[in-house]
Amino acid sequence: MLKHPQYPLGNIYLSGGMQFAPDGLGADWRRECSIRLKEMGFFPLDIAELDLAYANAHGHLYRFLDDDQLLQRKSNIRKHFIDTDIALIRNDTDAVIILYDESVRRGAGTTSEVHEAFMLDIPVFLLNSYGDLKEVPGWMQAETTKIFNTWEEMYAYLKQLPPGILKRDVYGNRRSGQHYLCSLCGTVEEKHKAHFVSKVSPLYCKSCVELVKTTFEQHLDRYQFFLEYLEGTVQEVTVRNGDGR
Repeated sequence: MLKHPQYPLGNIYLSGGMQFAPDGLGADWRRECSIRLKEMGFFPLDIAELDLAYANAHGHLYRFLDDDQLLQRKSNIRKHFIDTDIALIRNDTDAVIILYDESVRRGAGTTSEVHEAFMLDIPVFLLNSYGDLKEVPGWMQAETTKIFNTWEEMYAYLKQLPPGILKRDVYGNRRSGQHYLCSLCGTVEEKHKAHFVSKVSPLYCKSCVELVKTTFEQHLDRYQFFLEYLEGTVQEVTVRNGDGR
């Protein structure tokens, strides 16, 4: 895990549209967000800044390839963008901030990055540029830890977090002292008794535990239903074939 001695509260990856961003790579909001995060003690991972630094040192990897060089473009993007950006999230990221706007809708990278963070139980904080929650797809909503409508609302939330709670403790949980971060609602809950001494993933606060319990127990498991349904169709075909029909 990459660690910066000046910004000890954790690394935050800045995810958002690049290819279709109006200012080119989405650099403006990332630059401003980086300043605010550093003031609070977080280390921003600004992918636009990193991409520009790479281009200055080694040239652009795909933008100037013609359409008849599609395979080379695909190969470049797989190696130098998908693999690299996902590796940065997997290995060096404590939390993700995503600016959800039209450039994200037109692109694909941000959606993949958020999904990767979700699968790794990395907190995702989403800034909804539309204000209306209906504009954010349900899957994207479900993969977030907390959703905000303004930057100041997000900064206020991050500022009041117990120091270091975005980073995993020795057991793999996001803890600061007696405080733990709920992965479903982003609430910080104080645990008064013993610490969790093994990884709890996903980690829920008390109210979310009850909510998830209801979710699991009130409805038949959807995946199990799918399997039973598909197995039923297979059996029907097997029976028909056995009858020679």
